[in-house]
Amino acid sequence: MTSESDCRWTEASPDYRGRLQQFACAAPLGGFALNAVRKHNQYYAEYEYEVQSTIRDMRAWDRKSQWVDICVSREKQERIWSFVWFGVVGGTKRDSMGTYMIGYIARSLDAKGCHFGDSTLKHALSVMENNQKETGRDAVIGVRIDPDNKNSMTLFKRNGFSDTGRDPEAEEYHRLVRFGFDES
Repeated sequence: MTSESDCRWTEASPDYRGRLQQFACAAPLGGFALNAVRKHNQYYAEYEYEVQSTIRDMRAWDRKSQWVDICVSREKQERIWSFVWFGVVGGTKRDSMGTYMIGYIARSLDAKGCHFGDSTLKHALSVMENNQKETGRDAVIGVRIDPDNKNSMTLFKRNGFSDTGRDPEAEEYHRLVRFGFDES
């Protein structure tokens, strides 16, 4: 299984609602842990369960300013391998106002080790870059990450984002930013 050859990107249309409700990206911890959430007799890292719950409850989003894309297998029974929700805060896809933000990015538990995090982030960056070329919006991308989420912190730093420290608007998160779309 490779992320580039065995899947395709598509919008998370209502046709995928049932599969999104089954999407699993939060791994049970195997026991109690600080800041863990208990659901269905299992403990999960709070940040992972938040993402999984948001994806499973995804029904609608503002298509004027947001994208919700999924990477699905090319098989007849398409399987969802990864998910990304991103957009423009303070503007729309068609104007030059606002800032690009990545809301949620996740890969299926079954895709661990296949570099879907990198390919999912690169997909979102590519869509934003194309939009930036059309609109002339500043090429600034932001994301909020729970600092306990080491995998996401590493993913974004590896892809050219800088940790600016605690987010003053949501202090439980760190704000990471990237300037430009050139390969890091």
